[in-house]
Amino acid sequence: MSGCAVMSIWHPARTWEGCRLAWKSLLVHLKPYSEGNPAVVSALAVAKIFDASLTGLYAIRELAMLKLVIGQDSSAVREAEARDAPLTRAAEEMFLKACRDAGVRGTFEVAEGNANEVLCLAGRVHDVLFVEAGGSLDGRGGDLVEECAITAGTPTIIVPPSGAKPIGKSIVVAWNHSRQSASAVHAALPLIARADNVVVLLGQQRDAMPSVTRRPKADIGAYLKCHNPNVRVVPFDESEGSSLQTAALAAGGDLLVMGAYGRSAWREFIFGGATRAVVNDLRLPVLMAH
Repeated sequence: MSGCAVMSIWHPARTWEGCRLAWKSLLVHLKPYSEGNPAVVSALAVAKIFDASLTGLYAIRELAMLKLVIGQDSSAVREAEARDAPLTRAAEEMFLKACRDAGVRGTFEVAEGNANEVLCLAGRVHDVLFVEAGGSLDGRGGDLVEECAITAGTPTIIVPPSGAKPIGKSIVVAWNHSRQSASAVHAALPLIARADNVVVLLGQQRDAMPSVTRRPKADIGAYLKCHNPNVRVVPFDESEGSSLQTAALAAGGDLLVMGAYGRSAWREFIFGGATRAVVNDLRLPVLMAH
């Protein structure tokens, strides 16, 4: 009718692809003075899945410490800058070549400071952060991976030093109804929605909720099936002595999704093991969120 608004009809078959969640901006840690980096390989593979851009962040701690201690205009700082310049150029050329070879839009950035701090700053304006397991905080005794997973506010994918096969085809979710495991699941939804299969390892609820006398429905399997029909939930009993990673590998997983827990002793444990214990014996890539 003339003058009447026309109501458009939503058609799920036509709009589903456009509505799917996607990562579009990825960040990977480029380790100074290192040639091989399995985190870059995994980040490039994921970038191709989403047609995403990838930023490589090269963090230099020593130069930052010199500037803070003796001043930016000292001769020692100038000498350090001259010494680091060719190494930085080589890292840039290597990273950008890897991006070109993979057909991924790549950007190289240099930052000065502790790796965990610059990665957290940059990570907060990216969709996901990739780091290699086993990286120390530049000799300060901490763990780079744990610091990023706990404090970045960005989901962190931790890749074993030995490398990894392409991730995202078979995803294993560690679920115990906690806030941390929920954060990890929501962060991983773009990959979960595209996976060929998803297995949920269902553990016991950790959070005490003493006021609840009638529980609402909180079915993780039903929720994930809204995003991917190929979801299977299996019980996971830590008392049987099976480690989380062993169970994930037995399920055929190429990526484990789990919550990252902080240092408070009564909050750190998941499925009977601390976050650090998983990272220190990493046998498959893990997406962690806190």
